[in-house]
Amino acid sequence: MIVFAIGFGSYYKLSSDDSHGSAGSGSANAIAAAAQRVTPSASASTSASPSPKPSHKKKKAPAAKKHGTAGLADATSALHWLSGVSYPDLNPYSSQNADATAAFGTWRGRPTTVVVTWPNRNVWSDFTAPNAMYSEWAAQPYKKVFGLPMFPEGVGADIQSCDNGDYNSEWQQFAQTMNSTGLAGEGTIIRLGWEMNITAGWGTPEQFAECWRQIVSTVSAIAPGLLWDWNPNRGSGTQMPGDSILQAYPGNAYVNIIGLDAYDDWPDALTSAGWQQQLNGAYGLNYWLHFAEQNGKQFSVPEWADVNADQWPGESGGDDPAYIKDMYDFFAANANEIAFESYFCGAGYCIDNPDEYPQSASEYQSLWGS
Repeated sequence: MIVFAIGFGSYYKLSSDDSHGSAGSGSANAIAAAAQRVTPSASASTSASPSPKPSHKKKKAPAAKKHGTAGLADATSALHWLSGVSYPDLNPYSSQNADATAAFGTWRGRPTTVVVTWPNRNVWSDFTAPNAMYSEWAAQPYKKVFGLPMFPEGVGADIQSCDNGDYNSEWQQFAQTMNSTGLAGEGTIIRLGWEMNITAGWGTPEQFAECWRQIVSTVSAIAPGLLWDWNPNRGSGTQMPGDSILQAYPGNAYVNIIGLDAYDDWPDALTSAGWQQQLNGAYGLNYWLHFAEQNGKQFSVPEWADVNADQWPGESGGDDPAYIKDMYDFFAANANEIAFESYFCGAGYCIDNPDEYPQSASEYQSLWGS
C-alpha cells in the first residue's frame, strides 16, 4: 500500500503534544469572547541557540549559507508572505495534488504561492532518486516545501550511522536529483526531520543535530540552492530523549528557516486564555518566532489547521473562526519575519469544506481572499 503523508507526523503528532493549557469551551459565549482577542504581542521569552558542534568524525563540506531567504515574500500578494496549503491524503506523484492546490487558491480568492508535501519514505530511493513527485512539482509555479526524513523507515537505518556519515552517498544522490530536476535552482525548502521533538526514532537532540549537519553539509556541497527549515512541533512535550529541544538545533550555518507546526489543540483557542497559551505558552508561536529572530532566520508555519472537536474532546477547537483570525493576525503582525505558512488540508482538518467548518471557512476566505 502506498503511504503518502498521513503517517508523516501530522496525525499522530496531535496525541503526542502534551503542551496542555486551559481547556476551551465550545459555547457561543466562548466563541464570542474569542472574537475579541487582540493582535499578538511580542512578549514571549527566548533562548539563544547552542553553537554548532565541531565534527570529529569526518571533514564536512561547507554548509548551507545563512542567506537565501530574502525574497520569499510574495510581491504579488497583499499578504506580504508566502501562503499555501498541503493535501497529505492526495497523491503527490500525480497531478491530483497540484490540481487541488490550484483549486484551493481559487476557492479562497487568492492564488496559492507555496505548497507543502511529502514523498514516500520506506526506502532511500523513495526520496533521493528522481521520481514523478519531483518532476510534477518542478513544473508547478509554487515555492515547494518537502518534508524529508533523516533516513528511511524500512531499511534498518539508524541515527548513529547518520552521525558517522555512513549515509552521505545517499544524500549525494538526493542533491544530484534536486539539481537535475531544477528544484535546487528554484530554492526549494527542505523540512528535514520535521517535528523532531515528537519523533523518538531520530535519537537524542545531540544525535539529531549531528545527523542534520552531516546531511546539510553533504547536500549543500552539490546543491547549494536548497533552503533548510528546522521545524519542531509546538508545545513543551517531547518524545525525543534529552534535556532540551534546543540541543537539537544544529547551528546557524546549517539552517535557513526556523519553523513550527501549530494546530488548534492542546489547548484549543476557543477562549482567549487558550489562544494566549498557544501564542505565549512554553515553546509557543512567539517563543519560536523570537528564537528565529535571535538567530537571524525567517520564521515559517508549515502546518496549521482547525482540529475536529471530537478528536480531542476539550482540547481541540473544531469550527473555530476566532482561531483563524488569531492566526491571520499573527502572520500579519509579523509579516516581515514570516517566510511562509501553509494550511494543513488532511481529513478532519481541511478548511475548504464548508460542511465541516463553515464558520472557519467563511472567516478564512474573508481574510485570505482578494
